[in-house]
Amino acid sequence: MIFSKPNTIIGGIILSGLCWYLSCGLNGDYWWLLWIAPIPVLLISLNVSAGKAFIVAFLAYLIGRLSWVPYLLSVVPVPITLLFTVLLPLIFGLVIVISRKIILNSAHWTAALAFPVCCVSFEYLFFLLSRDGTFASIAYAESDFLPLIQLASITGITGITFLVCLFPSVIAMSIYYRKIKTVRNYSISITAVLLAAVFLFGLIRLRNSSTQNQIAVGMAIIERKLHFETDNSKTENEIHIIQLYEQEITRLTKQGAKVIVLPEKIITLSPNNGAILIKLLKDIAVRQHISIVIGCTRDNKVNKENIGLVISSAGEILNDYQKVNLFEGEIYEGFIPGKNIGLFSLDNIPSGIAVCKDMDFQQYMHKYGQQNAKVLYVPAWDFNKDAWLHSRMAILRGVENGYGVIRNAMEGRLTISDDRGRVLYEASCADGRPASLFGKLPVEENKTFYSMAGDWFSITCLFAFLYFLWFSFFAKKNKSA
Repeated sequence: MIFSKPNTIIGGIILSGLCWYLSCGLNGDYWWLLWIAPIPVLLISLNVSAGKAFIVAFLAYLIGRLSWVPYLLSVVPVPITLLFTVLLPLIFGLVIVISRKIILNSAHWTAALAFPVCCVSFEYLFFLLSRDGTFASIAYAESDFLPLIQLASITGITGITFLVCLFPSVIAMSIYYRKIKTVRNYSISITAVLLAAVFLFGLIRLRNSSTQNQIAVGMAIIERKLHFETDNSKTENEIHIIQLYEQEITRLTKQGAKVIVLPEKIITLSPNNGAILIKLLKDIAVRQHISIVIGCTRDNKVNKENIGLVISSAGEILNDYQKVNLFEGEIYEGFIPGKNIGLFSLDNIPSGIAVCKDMDFQQYMHKYGQQNAKVLYVPAWDFNKDAWLHSRMAILRGVENGYGVIRNAMEGRLTISDDRGRVLYEASCADGRPASLFGKLPVEENKTFYSMAGDWFSITCLFAFLYFLWFSFFAKKNKSA
């Protein structure tokens, strides 16, 4: 068989690896290659031993994960970079071995579900156990494919993962069982109908948007070098920062902005200067007739808090939110996590505030959807190379839960996106350059199925995975595995 020959195996590893490398990078440019990437590995795995299948899958996915290495080295130590780079290919190798065994044990079209079910199950477990939330999901590569990502409003992002894994699984299985017409025809036909239904739903959902309610939003970031290090901040420095941002606020207000969103940790509030700085912000809000959402560090000397303040145009603090999901470096710096989501009403619109990494956690951000938030304001701080990816992770939370996302990220991107995942306005401040953005966000009143039902799809796949495992080890075999 051609798929078991050494040259084919080497070529398959390279082809699959390159597809993974390009499609699962940090910019989403080649999202369509994700639909192709697993095919060579799946075909090879069905024609070689389990051990060889594991090695082929590991090497192919390892090539793909190399696209993340420069980024990881810029934000985490070398040992963590190595762990993250190797762990995911090991998991993928295990997924391929399990999927292979199920397909070989069953000459039935339902075996094509094994690979996508395994992928979703391992992703979901990774979401629950990882300190980085959903960061490793392959679904984010599809963020710019708008008709497809509407599926997240029903299933969460794991529905996207399922679909992009089902397609290559069906192709590989149809080739392997090409002489068994019922297997080939049923698997292809059912998958075609499912894909058509998903894309039709996506197109309809993208067209079904008729709200007249809008929020006029302004965002700004001054040059990165003009900010002071929080550990060495002084009151006069913090006042200077506020004065610089007031100039930007004034300009955006003249354009028509009613809400200003500023990035994460741009000033530090201490017991000595906290009251002074907050009063300055309140005075700006009242003077400019503008609501302000700002990210701050609160230094209590004993520990630190990463907070987001929401100040109304009347000078009232509508929410004092403490970031719940901390970045690893913040933990080392003495920051402590908050415990509660941040909800408030702004101009009679149910709204919420979260800070940066909070948006990476699917189950946590689902709480905002449950509470019917329609707009999420997100002060954030990215790391240049992950600007596109991290902004899209936040946007997918909006698709899942039915809220628009207004996100301002230092060293990242400023984005205004609606609850369909459309990026309505975008600007970049990567590499420390200044940026500003003004736009209007339409506010929808629709509640998504995912916001009501939560992780029903992921849990269903997890049970299906357990069934497949039982089937793999105890059911009667049709072929030798």
